[in-house]
Amino acid sequence: MNNYVFTQDGAPAHTFKKAQEFCKGNMASFWPADFWPPHRRIVEALKAIITKEWDNMSEDFIKTSCAS
Repeated sequence: MNNYVFTQDGAPAHTFKKAQEFCKGNMASFWPADFWPPHRRIVEALKAIITKEWDNMSEDFIKTSCAS
């Protein structure tokens, strides 16, 4: 059963090197503490870029892409 991902919040006990090593070595799929961007503004900037690109796609392009 490897269809799950285990991740933890940023609590000190969860980001402790030994805890991270244990999870990495004993779990089928594990997202380490540094997996996510360190600041929300980075995520917001990425979201803005994706939204802009999505908005620039024509409806025909989206339909064709989804149909293929």
